[in-house]
Amino acid sequence: MTLERTRAERAVRLAGDTFRVFPLTSYLRALREEPAYAANGRNGITLVKTARLRVLLEVLRAGTRLAEHRAPGPITVQVLEGAIRCHTEEEVFRVREAEILALPAGQPHSVEAVGDAAFLLTITVEEGKA
Repeated sequence: MTLERTRAERAVRLAGDTFRVFPLTSYLRALREEPAYAANGRNGITLVKTARLRVLLEVLRAGTRLAEHRAPGPITVQVLEGAIRCHTEEEVFRVREAEILALPAGQPHSVEAVGDAAFLLTITVEEGKA
């Protein structure tokens, strides 16, 4: 499978105005085959992007970290494969396959892959923060 990376292909994929089924297993395989994954230990693709909703699919190689950041709205992180650690200012949450983590808007956090991992990130963008 080749991921939709051209402007026209992305426009169709990102449109939130139609029903769409995403073959996540195929997407995960394709993300791991791209040069970005080999070079950086991570790769991702935005599946849906509207004014109020973002859905991203991410893959991380074991030990890869995403530096501290904040989301413009409440988020959920659903681990599809492996496990991650989500570091907040107060706690470290270990999230395993088939588990979901919810964080409030603006909560500083970083992410670390415990082993090879894949997760679905959903962000609800609060009005005026996009």
